[in-house]
Amino acid sequence: MRKILYVLAFFCFVSNYSIAKDVDHLGGYRLIVTSGLDSKGLPIDEIDSVTMDDSRFYIISYWNLPAGTYRYSCIIYDGEQNIVSSQHNIYESDGDNSYFWCSHQLDKRTEVPGEWYAEMGVEGFGYVETYFTVPKDDIRSLLTGNWDWAEAEDSCTPENFITISFNDIGNKMYHNTETGMKLSTSEKAYTSLVYSIVAEGDRFLRTLVVNETQKDEEGDMFLWDLVLTDNNSFCWKSSEWPDGHCTEKLVRCKN
Repeated sequence: MRKILYVLAFFCFVSNYSIAKDVDHLGGYRLIVTSGLDSKGLPIDEIDSVTMDDSRFYIISYWNLPAGTYRYSCIIYDGEQNIVSSQHNIYESDGDNSYFWCSHQLDKRTEVPGEWYAEMGVEGFGYVETYFTVPKDDIRSLLTGNWDWAEAEDSCTPENFITISFNDIGNKMYHNTETGMKLSTSEKAYTSLVYSIVAEGDRFLRTLVVNETQKDEEGDMFLWDLVLTDNNSFCWKSSEWPDGHCTEKLVRCKN
């Protein structure tokens, strides 16, 4: 049996903004997932994945409704098809384009990742659905993608960003870039580096560079901790450095 865990915030507005004009026929609809709303209450983006560390996401439904009184609802299901949020209400339409939005706060302690979906319905016009992914909160999933130094000139251009990926079993991390990367122990620029992962936590990976020959004063291999500062940035900390010391940040690239 599906269990209602808690009730979401639910709102309704009438809109003449351009994004709602896509609904140009009576009874038509449009449904999207967004990471936030702007000052006018409109979506700032359209996404198909929400990470467990994101504070909140929004489901927005656009409808072209004739004038009248309608019952409407918004229901969100998690990766095991449990109802995590549900709301029903009544709306008076004046015959204009209308949009409804509901929001949900993710809680990694209790909620199930996977393929989520949301239903938004208007009585007499049926329900519409949208599907989106809530991936497992895993540091490898967060790191996979393109990154660059935050303060670098032309940061995050295709020729400069660093692409991070992992092997299937997750014990090797690959960094690739066109312009080359330098290690602190060498002036050579590498277009590809492979890191062995020797330890990890929720927010860090302890690594050593494969084929690195330089050693510290004790004759041990240099260890580097990749430390997530948030979901969109990380820094490097050498095992030789005292706590609290880290390199400049690298940030996630949108391209």
